[in-house]
Amino acid sequence: MRRLILDSIISLDGYYTSPKNEIDWFGFDREEIEWSKEILRRVDAMLYGRVTYQEFSEFWPEASPSPDGFDSEIIDQLNRQHKIVFSRTITDIPWKPAELVREDPAVAVPRIKNGKGNDMVVVGSGTLVSTLIRNDLVDEYRIRIRPIILGAGKSFFKDDQKRHKLKLISANAFQNGVIAAHYEPVH
Repeated sequence: MRRLILDSIISLDGYYTSPKNEIDWFGFDREEIEWSKEILRRVDAMLYGRVTYQEFSEFWPEASPSPDGFDSEIIDQLNRQHKIVFSRTITDIPWKPAELVREDPAVAVPRIKNGKGNDMVVVGSGTLVSTLIRNDLVDEYRIRIRPIILGAGKSFFKDDQKRHKLKLISANAFQNGVIAAHYEPVH
């Protein structure tokens, strides 16, 4: 069975974005780029919600490597990975290879996980991630915790119906102050 990995960046107080969807507090150093590469090398599909897919499709197809940004491997991986886009509203998915899924992720993802292929990763996509967590569909939580307190924002971790217990697999402290934690669900 394919595993679903959540690769996310959050603030120390647990938000993945500010209340106005700002991510200007993100920043990537070499260690974080290597973290991302290690995940991308394991997967052959990426899951997206509408907003993240649209934002990524405007940036990544034309992205260029830079000394203080992402390198060519990250850019190539993001552009060539199969994209599974969950949306009931968009009609066009120009960033290929991609498929549009209109079905409820809680129903579609278990079927996709039982299909052929390598592991999958989801990045950004707050509403989608919240649905995946609530339905116990995330197999690995790869969370980078930034040393910033936003005070308010949007959280993936909203489930007032149950708790989701996790076990720590590994943790690293990066030179830029980011804590990179790898968790798996306890069943």
